[in-house]
Amino acid sequence: MDQDAKDFMKWIDALAKGIIAGVAVGYLFSLTGLMPASKAVVLGGLAGCLASITFKNRQDGRKNSQD
Repeated sequence: MDQDAKDFMKWIDALAKGIIAGVAVGYLFSLTGLMPASKAVVLGGLAGCLASITFKNRQDGRKNSQD
């Protein structure tokens, strides 16, 4: 695999982990009864996606500044 494919797989891995974590937190939030489960899961997945993108960008920025 070339370097571009490896970088792409790292992005996919980060997004998948963020979405799964966000969905889990959203579902747990729905158990409080404050929001329907479907809405909480979708919002949690979106928040997890955005958080994972931010985390990956910051991680890459730190790697580039050390080089």
